[in-house]
Amino acid sequence: MHVGFTMDFRNLSGRPWREHWADCLWLLVQSEAMGFDYVMVQEHFCTHDGYGPSVPVFLTLLAERTSTIRIGSYAYVLPLHNAAMLAQETAVLDHLSNGRLDVTVGAGHRPLEYRLMGYSPKTRPSRMAEGLDVLRLAWTQRPFSYHGKYYDVDDITVTPAPMQRPHPPLWVAATAPAAARRAGHAGANLRSASVDADFYDAYLAGLADAGVDRTSVRISKGVSITVTGEDPRQVWERNQSLYFERWDFYRKIRSEMGDPDLKASLTPSAEPYRDRELIGDAAAVTEALAAMRDAEPITDIVHLGPADGIDIRTEAYESMKRFAEQVLPVVKSWQALRPWGTR
Repeated sequence: MHVGFTMDFRNLSGRPWREHWADCLWLLVQSEAMGFDYVMVQEHFCTHDGYGPSVPVFLTLLAERTSTIRIGSYAYVLPLHNAAMLAQETAVLDHLSNGRLDVTVGAGHRPLEYRLMGYSPKTRPSRMAEGLDVLRLAWTQRPFSYHGKYYDVDDITVTPAPMQRPHPPLWVAATAPAAARRAGHAGANLRSASVDADFYDAYLAGLADAGVDRTSVRISKGVSITVTGEDPRQVWERNQSLYFERWDFYRKIRSEMGDPDLKASLTPSAEPYRDRELIGDAAAVTEALAAMRDAEPITDIVHLGPADGIDIRTEAYESMKRFAEQVLPVVKSWQALRPWGTR
């Protein structure tokens, strides 16, 4: 099983930006020596706390500061980019990283970002579908033409071509069955944020429709993990307001978009968002991740990093170090045990 690491770069405390980003980048770089398979940078626009402010800038820095770990996005909000321009940007990053780039794209779930671009949020699905088509064409055909609702171009050549052929590994982030099916239709790997069997069944159906061998793709699941020697309850209580801020952000923006709240935990809790924070010693965390592996058809786990406000160089680093030393080797030795297409 593959294991990735990401951080959201949120800065609710208002620390000096350069200082905050230096700490975030430091922890991301540590993931290479710790044995993670890949590290990813997130994207949002115009948030009050600087959430995911600039994917290409931070990926460029990671390309320079690492040498073996794969790097990538988590995720570009594809409908808010010109897909041909994004193909060019990611091709450059692919070369700068010496072919270590993975590209994750998603439709997004924040109405404000669509309004900023002058788009209706209702156009998410159609913009996403065309964007996936154009992104792939721009990476692989020289020149390419495309005639759709949002793109109408002839004989366009995007240079450079990616270093990886035919293009960097493509992932699609999804939280609902319709988006998962769209990822399958595109033959892309899946960044999942759901525990519903219907969600995974929709992805598998999309792959089948596209004639894609389902053993050739990967599915990741993001998990917020804290490995600690403390009583998990003490950790939860100390950081509860930070965890609440992290997860309530998604509830609010998804409600504005008309999407249901994320259903991301196998063990629902009556306490708001407690079930979304996996806190415990190495044995408890490993056991919980094993249960997730057995219940969902995942090939990858993405460690979501610390909630904003947890000190990065002390508490967050110690948790990540415990995870890397005591949990990561076990998880990386696993095979995805759940048969594809079964419940």
